[in-house]
Amino acid sequence: MPLRIDYIYPNSLAEEAGLQEEDLIISINNHLIIDFLDLQFYGADEVLEIVFKRDNEERIVTILQNWETPLGIEPKPHKCRLCVNNCIFCFVDQMRNDIRKSLYIKDDDFRLSFVFGNFITLTNLTDKDFAKIIEQKLSPLYISVHTTNPILHKQMLRYKHDFNILEKLQFLSKHGIEFHTQIVVIPGWNDKEELERSLSDLSSEELNVLSIGVVPIGLTQYRDELEPLRTVNADEAKHILELANKYEKTLCSDEFFLLSNSIVPPEEYYGTYDQLENGVGMVRMLLGNWQDSRDEFIDMLAAEPNRFVFVGGKLAHSLMSEISNEINHELAGKSRAVAIKNLFLGPTVTVTGLIAVQDILEQVFLKEDEIPIFSKGMFNDNEVSIDDVPMQELCEKLGGRILVIDEEFADWFWVEN
Repeated sequence: MPLRIDYIYPNSLAEEAGLQEEDLIISINNHLIIDFLDLQFYGADEVLEIVFKRDNEERIVTILQNWETPLGIEPKPHKCRLCVNNCIFCFVDQMRNDIRKSLYIKDDDFRLSFVFGNFITLTNLTDKDFAKIIEQKLSPLYISVHTTNPILHKQMLRYKHDFNILEKLQFLSKHGIEFHTQIVVIPGWNDKEELERSLSDLSSEELNVLSIGVVPIGLTQYRDELEPLRTVNADEAKHILELANKYEKTLCSDEFFLLSNSIVPPEEYYGTYDQLENGVGMVRMLLGNWQDSRDEFIDMLAAEPNRFVFVGGKLAHSLMSEISNEINHELAGKSRAVAIKNLFLGPTVTVTGLIAVQDILEQVFLKEDEIPIFSKGMFNDNEVSIDDVPMQELCEKLGGRILVIDEEFADWFWVEN
């Protein structure tokens, strides 16, 4: 479908050429334009012959770029391509019906993978899509593999058509596309021998794999009608760490280290933190940032007459308790840490990023002089929690003043009513 223009920037080449909002761009230099990446890729030529439609009439304009004046075409917001799978472990299927609406979207869009690092499965791509990835050099991509065993892969993702993930990765590699990969480990399904097979396959020199992220399955209490599954236990987490350590490009989620009470690796292990959004390396980065900003943060707390309460998930409680103890060593009795039991999604959900405000309000009891400290990861970019409560509203309910720290302790800010 042609790309519709949302906005034309003033004093741009597009405005000068007479393009208008709501025009449909059909092609540029005989290349069909169907999304924002097409516009960027084919719109980078020096001479642009743009075929567009206005009032059901096709028209043509020619634009000569001068590399100083912007082209100035803002397309309508991209409509995300959705997932065609029915994965046995899909987190969206385990959600309540009263969370942020955006969390119900099962996105699986290769364009968003390239631009934002979203993980995709490749199962919904056509031959034309693969050709487009190669022509436009959409690299690196972020690809969910889970297993390289084609039979098990189909059983886990439950798609209907023929598909072989390893063959697709080989095809992309042959044409110069690089990718980060992930494996969500499900006990009894793709762990042990199957996990070793997948790690071995993905470590092959014929694949352009940049990293292999290994993460544990996340399960909520809303699975009554779904495939019976269980979470990774401490012994399994330790075994997974030992297995992953055999393969150079493999990076394990922080949860495995915390769950097995293992030492978190040094910075060198994580390289450039390419899988940070996948929960790989957040603890190490947080510890590093804490050491860098420790004195400044403590000085800031010292200037406040109040005491402080770190509020987080059970998984990171020991870590936040250590930070609280360091603060108290300098400022006696200045802070404490509270672990929230996730009643909203279920007790097996222990990460801080999935804490609901209603659990906070039911479990955090502040003394008169205490101010709560929350992780920014508990809120989305619009500062709304998983149960759709604005950060400002939480602040109001907890006395009118809260402190919010970045997920990796790189920064912090006050929220006040």
